[in-house]
This record gives sequence, C-alpha cells and structure tokens, in this order.
Amino acid sequence: MALTLGGQKPAIINPVHTLPINGDYDPVAAIFKSIVEPLFEPLTAGGTVSVTDQRNHAVADTDVLGLILRAVGPTVDAQAEGEIKSLLQQGLVNYDQNTPLLVNELFVVQAGHSHRLPNPGPRTIYTAAHDVIPTAKSLLGGHAKDDGEFFASIAYTYSPEALGFWFQTAGAFDDFTAWLMLQTANLSAVLPGATLKLLNDFAQTNLKGLAEGYVLRKDDSDANEEYSFARIIVHMLMQYQQQNATVWGNQPLAGTLPFVISELYLPRTIILVNVEAHARATPKKVDNEWRLINASVASPIKVISNRALSKLTAMPRAMAKAAARAANAQSNKGALTGRSAKITFRKQAPTKVEIEKGLLRVLRRMKEVSRSQNVLKKTKTTFSKANRRDPLDFNRPGKITSTHYLPDLHIYIDTSGSISEANYQQAVLMLIKLAKKLNVDLYFNSFSHVMSQEILLRTKDKSVLRIWEEFRKLPKVTGGTDYKQIWEYINVSEKRKRRLSLVVTDFEWSPSTQREQHPANLYYAPCSSMNWKTIVQSAGYFSKSMRHIEPAIAQRLIGLVA
Repeated sequence: MALTLGGQKPAIINPVHTLPINGDYDPVAAIFKSIVEPLFEPLTAGGTVSVTDQRNHAVADTDVLGLILRAVGPTVDAQAEGEIKSLLQQGLVNYDQNTPLLVNELFVVQAGHSHRLPNPGPRTIYTAAHDVIPTAKSLLGGHAKDDGEFFASIAYTYSPEALGFWFQTAGAFDDFTAWLMLQTANLSAVLPGATLKLLNDFAQTNLKGLAEGYVLRKDDSDANEEYSFARIIVHMLMQYQQQNATVWGNQPLAGTLPFVISELYLPRTIILVNVEAHARATPKKVDNEWRLINASVASPIKVISNRALSKLTAMPRAMAKAAARAANAQSNKGALTGRSAKITFRKQAPTKVEIEKGLLRVLRRMKEVSRSQNVLKKTKTTFSKANRRDPLDFNRPGKITSTHYLPDLHIYIDTSGSISEANYQQAVLMLIKLAKKLNVDLYFNSFSHVMSQEILLRTKDKSVLRIWEEFRKLPKVTGGTDYKQIWEYINVSEKRKRRLSLVVTDFEWSPSTQREQHPANLYYAPCSSMNWKTIVQSAGYFSKSMRHIEPAIAQRLIGLVA
C-alpha cells in the first residue's frame, strides 16, 4: 500500500538532535520533530501538505508517526515498511524505496543515495579495502563533501545496530573530552555523584585505535532518569557538533553515524570511531574490529553498572584472548622444532621462476596417479627389447617409452576485496606460463567468502595471449576471504585430494580456534605485485594462527620461506 505526498518541500533529514538532559525523556517526540515534521513542510510559504492513501483518505502527521514507530519496532511490519518507504521516496531529496534496507536504516539509505552508491546485495558487496578505507582517507584529507560516503560505507559493509560518532583523529576526540569536562564542571551542582564519576571516566577514553564502544542501557526503559549518564553523554556529543558547525564549515572534525533510527533516539550502545585510524589500517584489521563490535552488540550478555563504564567489546575481547591462549597451549603440547616451529620469511618477493621451482619440487615429491591431465612420457634404454633400427643386432639396446601421470594442478585464486585487478592479472599470467612450461591443463576456481564453479582451462598448444583472453571470460567472485571453504571443497572429493592444489592469496584471513582437516596436498603462494612487507606480516599472522590445524604450515608456503 503506497502513500501519496503533495505540496511538500523535499527534505534532507538531519540526525543531530539534543534531547534534554532533565525532565521527561521522550524519544518519540524527537522522532516526530526530526523526521515527521520535515515531511510536512510546505513547498511555498502558507502552502499546505497533503498525504493520502490509496483510497484517497487523508493521512495525518500523527498517523505517519505511528507508521514509522511500527516500522522501527522489534519485528518487521511489511505494510508499514511499504507505506513509509513510498512516502520517503517522494519526500526526501535522497532516498530509494527499492533499497533492501529497512526503514530503520533511513539515514544510511539517505547518505548512500546522496553519493550515488548502489544498494548492497548479493551482487554488490561492500568491503573495507574498497569502500571503508578509501572513504576514510577522503574524509581525513578533506576531499569529501560530507561524511555521508564514509558513513554509508561502514553501514553497507557491517550494518552495526548502534549509534556511532566519528572523530577525525584521536586529537579531535581529545578536544571533545576537554570540552566535555568544562560542561561537566558547569553542571556539577546538579549532577548525581555516579554520573559525575562516569563522565570523568569517559574523559579518560583513549581513541587511538579504530573504535571504542560503550553500553549505555540494558533495555529501552533503563537509564532514562534525569541527569543519567546515558542521557548526558549523547546530549553532549550532539551539542558539541551543533556548537562547532559554523567554525568547522565544510571540514567538520566530528559527526554522527545514525546506523538505525531505534538507536539514534534511545541508544543502548554508542560507538566512537577514529577516521584517521581507519584510513591507515589494513582491511583485515578493520574487518576484525567491526566483526567484534557486531558480535558484542548481538551478545545477550551485557554487564552494566551505574558506577563504572561498560565497554562494549571488553567481554568478547577477553573471551577471544582466553580462547587464543587455550589454543596456543594445546598446540604447544606437541611443539615442533626446526622449520615448522620457527618461520623465517624472505626479505624480498620471490620471482616467478622461484615459485615455479617450488611447485615443481612439490609436484615431483607427490605420488603418481592412475589418470590425469598432467601426462609425462619416460624413455629408457634396455637390452630386453630389440633395437628398432637394427633388430637383429643384439648388442644394440632398444628403447621403452612409458606413460606416467603426475597429479593435476588445481589453482584457487583469491579475488576478495583486498586483491586488485592488477594483482589478479599478474597471478593468472604467472600460472599460465607455468602451465605452458609443464604443458598441462589447469583446474581453476576463484574465491572470496564464496567460491566460483570449477573450470578446466585448456592450455596445451595455445599462446599465452589466447589463454589469457579465455581466462578473462571466466566468472570471478568478490567479497571477503574464506579458506575453510576450500578445505571442505577438496576433502569431499577423492579426485581433488590427489591434485596439487595451490591457493594464490594475500593471506588476509585467520582460521577459527576449532581444529579442521587441512588437505594434504594444499599449498599457498603470495600474490604478485603487492607490498611485500604487508604480505609477510599477513603470512606471519596466518602461519601462527594455523599451528593448531597444520603444525608444518611453513612447508606449505611456496616462495615465502627463506
């Protein structure tokens, strides 16, 4: 059911609000003022705005408020969703009612549409490498027209259900805490002792990392009394932006990240985001941080005290460290010595020849198979067979030619968001040349957090250019990174178990603490044309985290180990 809007001035809804710190706490009134009222602002002075349903019945502003409250409730109301989306499509400058996001994510859609970002979905996957980090750099460098693209990138990539606030640098956040202490001093006569302590503790927050989060409420009825910390801290964060808007102009040093309406006006959790740290971080670090934040928000166990700040990620971080210590202790029971215990990485990236030699060395160590695409002819001289040219001369040996089959070569190329098109092309060309040198065909899959269909790529009697042109036509997946799916894919097939499998990757992945079955003939090689220091750092972290699954992981790294 759609609503029809007429006579209204298209609006841009501002998420910054200042609900009072004393008196009754009424988030519904704030929703009405900041969302509903702009939808009923007339296009011309003295004009009127009309909203009608499909039966041409008038819809009042209070009715629209009721629909919004239904749409942002704990369960999805399809009818309210459809009606409000149709209204927002007509009433906002930037909105797309075809978005898969809910009305609760109104501000995300508004920001994404204003920057012409495609809607997220199965075919449009946002990543830290291609979206979050580049937009953070743009915002940090002053090249962004506003914070909308950075905000939408985080929301489209991770969808956190919390209220966020960004600060350009750790220094910008320190400026806010200094301002906060001045405001706290002015209010000290009316603030409860517990609130004063929490505000002073909050001012000690260190935002040098990517983000920091705090739990404000257990539920919607909690911490709503006058001068509570939950009310004051959000009020101050909003007021700080309003007071400095004129001074900052087009280069703000802080802003609001209203991921969902339900958290904007009655937040249970706030997340403080350091833009500079995001701009300088690796995609893996950003992914890990936001996954931890989402896991913390979703956790049913939240410890909240009126006397101490409750950090959002404190318990999940402690649990992760405990799990890591347990895994290390378990793997250290059978600690290995020598190459598999301590890995020394190369100081320079390997050449293509060195990677080829490493693969050939592994291939020769593997057992022959009964049948494969990798055919090897062996010829030896023997006196048990007559010489073909002179069969009557028993003093001249004959020759016996036998056919042998070496294991097939199966390539899994990482096409996740952290791999550029140039990296992909270099890796493929290297593998094509290797296949030409061996005169074999290749089995191929691309993978990210999903895997493409297996394809047999014919390379025999074809030029490198022709093979590359055929390769470019193959489907390629994008997204995150997951090696576990490769392990499972190999282990379910006896044929694939016998192949020499090679993962070409940047090693931006870490396994779970659970023990998994690692394929016996699976090896890893670095992507070409990437920063070697970054590759070594990621490979080092990967190898350490793999000890409980494959203790001899160093022997499976082609072209990495010195």
